[in-house]
Amino acid sequence: MTTAVYPRLIKRVRAVLIDSVVVPVAAVASLAIGYWSGVTDIWGRSLLVAIPILLLEPGLVSWTRGTVGHHIMGIQVTKTDGVSRLGFFAATVRAVVKFLFGWFSLIFVLTTTKHQAIHDLAAHSIVTHRDAGALPAYELVPERHIESPQFVYPSRMKRALFIVLYWALISVALVIGAAFLLSDTCAASNQCSALDYLVSTAMNVLWLVSTGALVVLGWSGRLPGAKRRPASAG
Repeated sequence: MTTAVYPRLIKRVRAVLIDSVVVPVAAVASLAIGYWSGVTDIWGRSLLVAIPILLLEPGLVSWTRGTVGHHIMGIQVTKTDGVSRLGFFAATVRAVVKFLFGWFSLIFVLTTTKHQAIHDLAAHSIVTHRDAGALPAYELVPERHIESPQFVYPSRMKRALFIVLYWALISVALVIGAAFLLSDTCAASNQCSALDYLVSTAMNVLWLVSTGALVVLGWSGRLPGAKRRPASAG
């Protein structure tokens, strides 16, 4: 097994952003071509949308080790050995889980030893550089050591429970805050002003950032109630 070096999270975010443009554009183009060709039934149109999605996500990942976004960013998806390609089924599982969890999945890149998102864990995959030798040192991220031998950590179950508890409290607080900050017309009839949209966007960003912080802090044993403690000397 080769020693893998991993990309910074920002590269994976950029790859996702690129794919979030490429895949819908391809699906719409396929649907338009089908419409001009006389495809009108619902199953035919569904197939026209599904084909480019399957080709551009699990297809490319399985056959070329990455989506369009991965290729542009110089990163690749492999099995955990850092070399072998994923099979089409595993790549499809990875794509489905990524779609279901969205941006939340990428938060786990900050907490896992091999910098794996939830969809990587589900598919037993990792994301590495295609040509690490051509990159500066700051782009090469080694495996992460989550638990230091200098500390005693709460059980994983306890850490997970406190992460969920704090996440629930923060989520409720943000919902209450949004209820006070959004105008009555926006809350009641969805007739929102530019300021309402700005507040809503800010709340969503704050929720995502706070969720990421909770996962990172909680898993490393730094949340009150589930804190790590120094290992006893000797």
